[in-house]
Amino acid sequence: MKKKLTIILFTLLLALGMPLNVQAAAAPKAKNLTSVTRSVNHASPDTPLIFSHRGSPYNYPDHSFKGYNRAIKDGTQYIEQDVWLSKDGKLFVSHDDNLKQSTGKNVTISTSDASQISQVKLHNGEKIHQLKDVFKRYGKKVHYIIETKKNAGDNTDTEKALVKELKKYKMTKNVIFQDESLPGIQELHQSLKKVPTLWLLSSATERQYKEQIENAPRYIKFISMKLDQWTPKLVKLSHKNGFKTNGWILNTYNDNYEALNTLKLDSVFTNNTKETAHLINRWK
Repeated sequence: MKKKLTIILFTLLLALGMPLNVQAAAAPKAKNLTSVTRSVNHASPDTPLIFSHRGSPYNYPDHSFKGYNRAIKDGTQYIEQDVWLSKDGKLFVSHDDNLKQSTGKNVTISTSDASQISQVKLHNGEKIHQLKDVFKRYGKKVHYIIETKKNAGDNTDTEKALVKELKKYKMTKNVIFQDESLPGIQELHQSLKKVPTLWLLSSATERQYKEQIENAPRYIKFISMKLDQWTPKLVKLSHKNGFKTNGWILNTYNDNYEALNTLKLDSVFTNNTKETAHLINRWK
């Protein structure tokens, strides 16, 4: 009888379009998970690292548990988080500060407190997750590559909050930092020197990129650029200066071919983990 009632309730929820509890099932574990240190050290054109961009954006909302689950099942060891600091000092996972696109609600993380943000839902019914929610769900079953997001002119409060969160949940050995801001990277590195960092570059010319690469702090592990900004010369220059290379974002077969076969990058952000993992194995 109990089983029949459960089936009836499940059917009613589907019929009404109500979200099911996506947090109930156990989180998947990444296959053949190695340490961050080992995976970073072994990242190369022959064994490139896959960073699952916002989870699985082709299948599920950005930064949803369902999207992360799919990316892990598709073969990633790294799921990405973009984090924003709320008005009351909580780290929320979202690509955009304003949640209109992802939720349909005109709520801005940086000017709202946690109670306000908790009222809005992603398009699949999941809440806007705090970073601590992600850590509690996945723990050390997978690694994380986390970008601190800030509005223009902001200080390093987001980076400081991230450091505290990583220490609190004992995730300092399970993460790579990424940031567009060099002061942000410096703040993170000063606090957690052993955590690898990825610098997201943005310039107008190859010469400007060249100057950034040559002047980048040598503790940085990855130089990251949009795929169409990379050139063989810049890849060679990065390697010469001791940096691993990273390209974003892989969407198509041609993107994968350009990144993995032509440029021979050491790591990539992909929107389709399954396809990128398949092509890496196929082209080895």
